[in-house]
Amino acid sequence: MTLVRPLRKFIATVGAPFADESLRGYLGRALSVTAVRNVATLLKLADATKPNAVALATTLTDESEIERVAALIGCTPADIRARTYETGEIAHSGSESIDFFGTPVRLHFRETRYRRVSPRALEIAQYHRAVWELRPIAFDPQTREKLLGICPACDRKLGWLRADVPTWCDKCDQDLRDFPQPVSPVEDEEAYAFVAGLVDPDPAKKEATRRLLPENWSAFSNGDLFETAVALASGLTLDPAQQAKGAQGRSRRSEQFEALTPELLALAGRAIIGGDAGFAALAQRYRDDMERRPLHYGRRKELGPLAYITYDRHIEPGIRDLLGSLIDSNMQTTCRDYALRKGPDADEAMLAIDALAKTFGVRRSILQRLAESGLVQVARADEALRSPVRMAARDVAPLIEQMKNAIGENEAAGILGLPLSVLPSLADRGLIERLEGAVRGLVPGYCGYTKSSVEALMAKIWSAVLPSQGKCCSIAVAARSLGPGETPWSAVISAIVAGDVTIRDTGAKRRNVRFSLAVEDTAAFVAGVNKHLRGAAAPALPQWIAQSTAAEILQVNVAFLSRLANLRPDLLPQRGPGYTPYLANDVQALATQYIFVPEIGRRADMHPRRVVSWLRSENVLPALSLQENRDFAYDRSAVEPLLMQAIGETAAKKTLLNDAPETVRTRFIAAVAAGAGPKATAAAMGLPYRKAKRWFEVWRETGAVAVRKFGKVPKLDDHETFLRQIVAERPTIKLAEIGAALGERGVSASPTAIWNALERFEIQIAGRRRRDTPASPAE
Repeated sequence: MTLVRPLRKFIATVGAPFADESLRGYLGRALSVTAVRNVATLLKLADATKPNAVALATTLTDESEIERVAALIGCTPADIRARTYETGEIAHSGSESIDFFGTPVRLHFRETRYRRVSPRALEIAQYHRAVWELRPIAFDPQTREKLLGICPACDRKLGWLRADVPTWCDKCDQDLRDFPQPVSPVEDEEAYAFVAGLVDPDPAKKEATRRLLPENWSAFSNGDLFETAVALASGLTLDPAQQAKGAQGRSRRSEQFEALTPELLALAGRAIIGGDAGFAALAQRYRDDMERRPLHYGRRKELGPLAYITYDRHIEPGIRDLLGSLIDSNMQTTCRDYALRKGPDADEAMLAIDALAKTFGVRRSILQRLAESGLVQVARADEALRSPVRMAARDVAPLIEQMKNAIGENEAAGILGLPLSVLPSLADRGLIERLEGAVRGLVPGYCGYTKSSVEALMAKIWSAVLPSQGKCCSIAVAARSLGPGETPWSAVISAIVAGDVTIRDTGAKRRNVRFSLAVEDTAAFVAGVNKHLRGAAAPALPQWIAQSTAAEILQVNVAFLSRLANLRPDLLPQRGPGYTPYLANDVQALATQYIFVPEIGRRADMHPRRVVSWLRSENVLPALSLQENRDFAYDRSAVEPLLMQAIGETAAKKTLLNDAPETVRTRFIAAVAAGAGPKATAAAMGLPYRKAKRWFEVWRETGAVAVRKFGKVPKLDDHETFLRQIVAERPTIKLAEIGAALGERGVSASPTAIWNALERFEIQIAGRRRRDTPASPAE
């Protein structure tokens, strides 16, 4: 037998909900007369454990739970059920939907986390209206007051932390009725009431709304009509001068929804219920901003986002067809039949851009660019009437053939993987060819290069590439050794083509210079490039530079630069156009003020991990840090003197190393100091890695290359080189024979001492097992 816990009774109830009251608002109002102050506790008392208290209207679906909640607050289950929103999917778009009091609307339209209220409406009746949950309704339909979503007293968003009377802020208990909001009057009350009535919880108001529909709109549901009205009004909330991410200008953010004023929604509603005249009024409102759309022409320039409303997948397909016919009819009212063959372009060889595009099979935008370039003769029938542009086919035909071998500077830079600023110097060196003549009008920016010359340069570069072997560093990293500022890529490419530097393939999939080439010997690379730098002036940086160029100037990688720009926009603002967001002067000023860890490590000839501890030992602390204990930058004025001192000390140590007698130790130290990897060098020389690494660390810290003596040093330690040589020549030599050879050198040693020395030096005699090596089963 199952025991059911009896429901606890509340002290009082508030009766049935209002017709348009939301579920969260009603439950909160009911709890306001009890000791319970949040819906989560109410659900617990009703044994409703699954529903999410924040999104209660869509998660309270169990009938038994609904009955228990209704019993607690003294209402009927139907009162609760009518305020829950059954979720589903809109068939034509696949978007999630909710049943909002019988009207299917997109789930995207509903605000679930935060609460919005109208102080003036709360003065009339103290309950939360369900329509306030719909984001496109930013003004209360009854009072026309802007909905309040942030408490003016505590400046925090209104939420549902406590279920209480709706007139209070749930964070600071401030009466929201004390802060009336601006009222937005609307002239066309009928049209605005139509849009609001489409989603009104009151069935009578919905029925009144349906009676306003013309015959051609009457077949569509309230949800589809509301979606259409929001789409028609959303395009008017965007800045016409900006390029919208979506062609339809759809509202995606809360700021765009809040900009949907009653006047805009009324304009959209009149476009639906007002026939051709109502749609013409909406189109005219879009045309009022026509001159503020400089990036467009034709239909998109006249109607802006409205021109592409028929591509909005959220709108029902039948409505899209209806809107398409309305747009076509409306566009006919603004078209003019210009007398194209009665002006200076009467020659039959002169064709309009559309005709030229069809004749030569090229995009209209390319020919439009050519006409605007001023590099070919163009004609209009009447300048005052802004008639279509016409060009002579005989002028365009040869350019179309040349276009196959023409690329813009952006495309050329992309093929090579180099900054735009490098291309002019490559052309000056004769490595690539500039476009000349009218064909420049066919490429963006009217500045380009021949595709064949760019591809030929890439072929020359890759013919000089050798397979990768050993440890190499990226050519972009090696280029930092050429000095501060932007990398002189034109000199680097010239040195590669001339064979003055040796480059290797990194195996990268991106076949461009900066990411696919590597250098094995940095010193030789610098020497080879310097031959091509003499007498060559550094190319002037453009005003705006790309991320990779900024990283070269600061001598950091692109990932670090991205973090710097995102975390510290005050130091490196991104305000430029497209892929060149950084102002060159800003980057150079930053490089003058700060020095970063990669540059310090390269110049001081130390691993970047040691840079921070070294500077800390010199009482120099980071000037800024992008992440906790990472991504440091220092004041250049404080670090430069220490760098100059460190560079001088390193040069002195290398001089002493060159003057020291040649031993296994000095050969290893010299190889690693020249840039070789310590582990690979130790393996190649047959040395134990840990011991060899300690040799280099001692030299780096003190400059010493001799063996340091601590206490009594075994006498055979001075004969390590001899022992390695004799074992290498005779791998199976006996200990007695080694002792005899040492005796000839005047050294007396027992077999045990010799064996200990061999194990200490990790020298292996063939056929003899080390003490720490286990015996095989056969033994």
